[in-house]
Amino acid sequence: MAGTIIIEFPSDYKYLNLVDLACGEVISGLCAGHNAANEIAISVIEAVTNAIEHGNCQCPDENVRVVFSCKPDRLCVEVADCGKGFDFECYIRNMPDPTNIQHLRGRGIYIMKNLMDSVDFEMVPGKGMKVKLEKLLQPKDSDDGRKD
Repeated sequence: MAGTIIIEFPSDYKYLNLVDLACGEVISGLCAGHNAANEIAISVIEAVTNAIEHGNCQCPDENVRVVFSCKPDRLCVEVADCGKGFDFECYIRNMPDPTNIQHLRGRGIYIMKNLMDSVDFEMVPGKGMKVKLEKLLQPKDSDDGRKD
């Protein structure tokens, strides 16, 4: 499956199901093993949750946009919000310890960075924050495409 799929919706957690369904449909058409499919779905939901909560501050008047770009050897997903963004370079350098279960924040980016092959952040002036996720695809019978 090659091509681009775009969904846009108000910043409300009730749309996470829509994102999960769309992600599942996109992944089902790709040459992705079971583990890779789960890693993609978890990462996309995490990025969308961050966009709703932190980017758009749960304001239903602000939209979240998800773009799935299917290529023969990879899946690229962009999640964009309308927020003011954050200093992602500083955050990455000072990322909280994900093993500290008492720390309520900070595990989402860590999870995305460990499950995807590439995670990049881009501040789009006047438009918000964009998270770019990329997963290299393996044949469906290869069940573990992660870098360890």
